[in-house]
Amino acid sequence: MNVKKAIVFSLLLAAGSSTFAQTSNLRKAKTALQKFEELKGAGSAELGKSNLDAAKEAIDQAIVHDKTKDDAETWTVYALVNANLASVNSTAEAATAASEGIKKATELDKDGKNAENIKVAGQLLGQFNFNQGVAAWEKQDFKTAYGSFDQALGYLPGDTTLTYYSGLAAIQNKDYPNAIEKFKELVPAKEFSSHKSVMVDLPKLYLSAQDTASAIEYAAQAAQAYPNDNDAAVQNIELNLIVGNEAKVITDIENQIAKDGNNKSLYYYLGIAQSASNNNDKAIEAYKKAVSIDPNYADANRNAAATIINGVRDELNALNDNKTLSNTDYNGKVTALKEKIKEALPYLEKVVEINPADKDALRSLKGYYDFQQDEAKSAEIQAKIDAAN
Repeated sequence: MNVKKAIVFSLLLAAGSSTFAQTSNLRKAKTALQKFEELKGAGSAELGKSNLDAAKEAIDQAIVHDKTKDDAETWTVYALVNANLASVNSTAEAATAASEGIKKATELDKDGKNAENIKVAGQLLGQFNFNQGVAAWEKQDFKTAYGSFDQALGYLPGDTTLTYYSGLAAIQNKDYPNAIEKFKELVPAKEFSSHKSVMVDLPKLYLSAQDTASAIEYAAQAAQAYPNDNDAAVQNIELNLIVGNEAKVITDIENQIAKDGNNKSLYYYLGIAQSASNNNDKAIEAYKKAVSIDPNYADANRNAAATIINGVRDELNALNDNKTLSNTDYNGKVTALKEKIKEALPYLEKVVEINPADKDALRSLKGYYDFQQDEAKSAEIQAKIDAAN
């Protein structure tokens, strides 16, 4: 996965003078920090390192000076200087100092005059921790990546990208409780670009955590949020079938069909549900209806063919297990099955027509001709399989 290297934040730095008297070191720190910000804004942060170092030297003295050590602005500048140092030099020590500065500044800033700059320092620390998380991700150290992304969220609460990356890192670390927590936070964020993936993957996370009830609950939410998404719909059907809700699934789909009778996807999903309930004839009927609405519906064509072929295969296996049949009776029944399986041919051919390089469909088609003992057609399809490799 490609992870962006950084998040860009707007930086607000008040350069105006305070109405209160300022000591020399606080003024020096603010002036040096302002020069650094100007260079950074021009894309030359490296050139401003000396200014940042000068700001650090001055503010370190200001935080211990009697006249400034209890000043909210002093600690705000201290937080900003160290947050910038953490970002520029990738140093955890500076990040820790910035965090301490933010805490102290927040405690002292009773009138909220420094609130904007305290927020900016937090944004910088959020960016620092995000970048640390990316670096850990690229080393496949997903536990550390999760910790860094989660720390970043402490400074950037509600950031959907950070929340998503936190969840992904937790998944990679098989930390399903935290992965679930992060993904659940994204459920209301319908505008998030990866919202559909979150909704579809959340039930899988619950399954991994062995919470089937919640998996079914969120699978239903995913199917409702994205009714035209195949993965969401099939997952909802499959999970309900696992717990024996076959009748409910089929009834729900049939009720939707009653309202939207020309929706090919609904018939396709009905076919899946009927097939899972061992109602093969009804499944085939549903797939055929989907194909009648859209003859080029590849999945419906594929499933129609597969359901027909699987039914014939089961009958053939039963014949082979029946040792009481005479050769004449056996051959007669096999001939009948060869006729019955012909119903699958147009659906198989359609899948190959839609995608001539579909190896699975080609193999199924070859198997069909093998069963029909049509050596010429079997060889022809085998040549297509070989060409597709």
